[in-house]
Amino acid sequence: MRVLFFVLVLANLVFLAWAQGYLGGGDENREPQRMAQQLNPEKLKLVREAAAPAAKREESACRMIDGLAPPEGEALKAALLAAAMEAKLAPVSAGTRQLVVVPDLANRAAAEKKSAELGRLGVQGQQVAERDGGHFEVVLGSFATEPAAREYLQGLTKRGVKSARVEAREAPALKVRIEARGGAATLLQQLPKLIAPYADASIGDCAP
Repeated sequence: MRVLFFVLVLANLVFLAWAQGYLGGGDENREPQRMAQQLNPEKLKLVREAAAPAAKREESACRMIDGLAPPEGEALKAALLAAAMEAKLAPVSAGTRQLVVVPDLANRAAAEKKSAELGRLGVQGQQVAERDGGHFEVVLGSFATEPAAREYLQGLTKRGVKSARVEAREAPALKVRIEARGGAATLLQQLPKLIAPYADASIGDCAP
């Protein structure tokens, strides 16, 4: 029995030595053997995965739309924004007018009293107007040039009107324009359709 035990121990030792390669019969496919068999390992290089090319960005464009009444401008601006484009609305100045006025009246009652006084002096066609800040004035005339306004003021002075004077004022804008920006293909394709309902609208280039 004891002899059998020693035989089994000896057999296990022989198998262990063979498995570790001490007897020359090791597995040639083990990792140490494969590492030793590599050809030119110094030429191996790690290469990062190439990034996917970025999507090409659409070229932008800008167009100016003129000839719109204020309500038309608001409607077109809303349509442009709904189509994912940018839209900037601006009034078109009607120029400067020269007004002959009696300014800086405290309230409407004072302005109407002054208008009545002017009527008794033979002045006709004057209008009471409210200014910013709650002040009022009486507008006696509106002229395109200052010399014409001065000439009219001289005639009023001869009638006894002492409180009138000439003031330059910006005329209220009657038209608006829209600066529209967006992708070139989208803008140039959609814009003619969007302005079609507005007969007086025109498309031009934006200012540099």
